[in-house]
Amino acid sequence: MNRPAPVMPPPLDVVAALARAGRLLLAELPALLMAGLVLVMLPAVAARAFALEGDWPTLVTTLRALAAMIFVAMASTGALARAQGRALAVPLFVREGLARATPGVQVALLAGCAVMLGLILQLFAQHGTLAGWALDALLLTAGLWALSVALPAVPVAVAEALPPRAALARAAALTAGNRNRVLVVVLITGLALAPAAALVAGLGGGLALWLAAALEWLAWSVAAVVPAAVYVGLVPWNS
Repeated sequence: MNRPAPVMPPPLDVVAALARAGRLLLAELPALLMAGLVLVMLPAVAARAFALEGDWPTLVTTLRALAAMIFVAMASTGALARAQGRALAVPLFVREGLARATPGVQVALLAGCAVMLGLILQLFAQHGTLAGWALDALLLTAGLWALSVALPAVPVAVAEALPPRAALARAAALTAGNRNRVLVVVLITGLALAPAAALVAGLGGGLALWLAAALEWLAWSVAAVVPAAVYVGLVPWNS
């Protein structure tokens, strides 16, 4: 008995995905600012303003990462709702985002663990040597490949209420045949954020704390909205 052929996702329109991400970011700006102030910006300013010693920096970094993952899951929920014609007011954005955050947070934390593993491996690189450059190139290539395969994993988990393993498998199925296009979206997004990051890195003083926190909020907002926009462009019902 012949099995039906799997439904392939439509080709991703890179320009449309980026434009959709920009529209969603602007449309969700009030809710993103409200949630980001509490979950991203204030923790970032506090962490940089106070010189902590001992085990406290590790604990603070872990709590900040968890708060950021919750923010990403909430932002994904709001962006997906708006993309499907449901504009969530700020209170509903928070309530529904928190209610549906668990699958997205689990996937985001798994991705964060993979990033940490890469950073740990990078510590073993002998920088300035051929082996060090090779390891750095390998880690960069692996990271870009992982993004091209699993970029929409968090919105998949949020929209379809899937556990991490199933969400990653579903994301890989959606990006099949579109990974070069997904990679283009990732590279354009990274290049768009790079000038702002370089500007903030050159500033000092109290203003720099808030600018750095604002940039971190923007980066996390983009990290939530762009995958959601890509997901909307890949799901079969959107074609």
